[in-house]
Amino acid sequence: MMKLLNHLKNFNPASVKVASLLVKRTPLSIGYIPDYVGFEIPNKFLVGYALDYNDYFRDLNHICIINEEGKMRFSKKG
Repeated sequence: MMKLLNHLKNFNPASVKVASLLVKRTPLSIGYIPDYVGFEIPNKFLVGYALDYNDYFRDLNHICIINEEGKMRFSKKG
């Protein structure tokens, strides 16, 4: 995101704001923080609504956490 924002400065916009549907809560959350956040989520692996796990689940119309059993079942190895 920082690279994109730096690139956008070349066009001299009056302002640029960043919105993110999800921001993950992690112990060391020191990364970029968007201006607008829909939901702060736990540090878990999410799937659904265009978020996938090994090309599965992106077509779900909701977002959910995939558990360890699900990760093993849909891993590329298994």
